[in-house]
Amino acid sequence: MSVANNPLVTVITVTYNSSAYVRDAIESILASSYPNFELIIGDDSSSDNTWEIVAGFRDPRIVKYRNEQNIGEYPNRNKAIQLAKGEYLIFIDGDDMIYPHGLDFMVKTLHAFPGCGMALMRWFKNNLFFPIVVTPHQFYVGEYFGHGFLGTAFSNVLFRTKILVQVGGLSDGYRAGDDFIRYRIASQFDSLVIGDGLTWWRETPGQASGTFLHSVEGIFESIEMKFSFLDDIKCPLSEEEIILAKENLRIILVKAIVRNFIKGRFTFFRKIKARFGIDMTELVKAFNKPIAIDPFTDYSPSNPYMHSFSSNPFSANYKV
Repeated sequence: MSVANNPLVTVITVTYNSSAYVRDAIESILASSYPNFELIIGDDSSSDNTWEIVAGFRDPRIVKYRNEQNIGEYPNRNKAIQLAKGEYLIFIDGDDMIYPHGLDFMVKTLHAFPGCGMALMRWFKNNLFFPIVVTPHQFYVGEYFGHGFLGTAFSNVLFRTKILVQVGGLSDGYRAGDDFIRYRIASQFDSLVIGDGLTWWRETPGQASGTFLHSVEGIFESIEMKFSFLDDIKCPLSEEEIILAKENLRIILVKAIVRNFIKGRFTFFRKIKARFGIDMTELVKAFNKPIAIDPFTDYSPSNPYMHSFSSNPFSANYKV
């Protein structure tokens, strides 16, 4: 496939006080071997010199703006999405980086599977040979009854832009909006799962996102969000599976209560009871294991789930 026929991809970099890292992020994107992209940089009224660094880049592929007032992470992401011209879209934030071959691999691979709404990276699993197409049902079974496909950074997802817009963009109702949009797309469209190692996200001490996810409110929000998708009319699970999935979530909540009891955080139970209706009689569930179901249980290292090599755009046998 020639460069002229390759679909345009939009890279979005949102920044807020990212001066220590934003130069690395931008330079990594501009170093991409895939040339046919635009880079939208949206600075959310940084109080440091982030904007001065951004403004210093003159590459014609860059579109940049600075909000006069801080509007918040997800409104800023949605603002950038509205400017996107690419058929595909990825977020490489102001403290992340992408490897030079990353865009080329992701864009060409997702382009070869037009029925998929997004491509997600995943680490090695011994019964899966990537890339694989995951149906909405397989995706939800993996998330509610196993390890699933979301245990990775937001920069590890390439979206089909029209699908991202069609489902309403990113929600600013959740701090974990990264997971929210992936659940929403996966409930309605097939997902493509590809190998990991194409982007690099920066972990720093005291990072706000990591601190929140492990906080009481972070646990609440994650569980509430998962309950909401089980109650959504588009949920791809059967009625029986939804009942079992809700029971799994309650077991997870009870285990969280016990952990916090041990740490002397007794107010945690009162908050759980008020929000989820769990009472003392359910604490026995702390000894239960969540129900585990592998959506790929029929596959093994000797018989992995895989597609033919002819469907891989990097294969010598690939046919456009």
